[in-house]
Amino acid sequence: MKENRKTIILIIKILIGVACFWLIAQRLYNSYSSENVQSLKEIFSSGNLLILASLLLLLNWGIEIKKWSVITKPIEKISFGKAWQSVWTGVCIGNLTPGRVGEFAGRILFFSPDVRAKVATSHFVCGITQLIVTIVAGCAGLVFYSSGLNMGTYIVTLSLEIILLLFLIIILLRINKVITWLLNLSKLKKFNFEGLSYSRGMLLKLIGLSVIRYFVFSAQFYLLLVACGVHGGFPELAAAISIMYLVLSTIPMISFIEIAVRAYVVVILFGSFNQNDWQLTAASTLLWFINIAVPSVIGYIFILKNNFTFSINKNGVV
Repeated sequence: MKENRKTIILIIKILIGVACFWLIAQRLYNSYSSENVQSLKEIFSSGNLLILASLLLLLNWGIEIKKWSVITKPIEKISFGKAWQSVWTGVCIGNLTPGRVGEFAGRILFFSPDVRAKVATSHFVCGITQLIVTIVAGCAGLVFYSSGLNMGTYIVTLSLEIILLLFLIIILLRINKVITWLLNLSKLKKFNFEGLSYSRGMLLKLIGLSVIRYFVFSAQFYLLLVACGVHGGFPELAAAISIMYLVLSTIPMISFIEIAVRAYVVVILFGSFNQNDWQLTAASTLLWFINIAVPSVIGYIFILKNNFTFSINKNGVV
């Protein structure tokens, strides 16, 4: 029985790896055809900007790992190294699911089975803090950029985003009562949520870290746009970047088509800067490669090197 379990886990790991590398290869193949390889070489001649954008990967994900350590510490304290493995394993698994909703499944594997329900809940709370910051910045960008958008689309989009923002803020402010409500659901009683709560200080700290992280990955995209030859006023580019993140964060998408959607949104938003579509697509794809593809590959290495227990409730039953 134990050997069969090991075999099943190995097969799952292999399938994850095949899917992960196939998705990355497919996206790069679709984005970089033989016709634009020369243009890609020209972009890489802007070495300093690309190096700086790539180095910001460490700061970007370092902040996310810090957030993850902060929110999981009261549940189960793990080392920075384990937190790093947890987050990037989540990126690898999440990259294979629509809207990356499966990211929590990778993150919780590094915690004891009896606290995984709490850790999964913490993942979504952590995500809400980042989404709130993204929506606030995106709405500000929409207000600044309103003259460049269709008025009907602008009003509908801004209204929907504000409604979503208010809903998320209410959820975050009442998060402990939401957890109490979850405890009373019969389907969730088999999971251990006992003692789970989030202090106001912790939530404010997560919001603060989310703001810093937002500026970091926005700076990454700005550097890549400049490296790819996209020129424009800083306020206009910053507003367009904030709208791009707003759209990509609030519209669930299938991982398989994410890069195409990302490129399309970038071309629509930044087209007014009179740039070649290829330059915009290249910047978008490079951002995805640095922030998602690289962590996914390293996350898969973490999956291979670790042995996980897959039971997730307090009774030890899958």
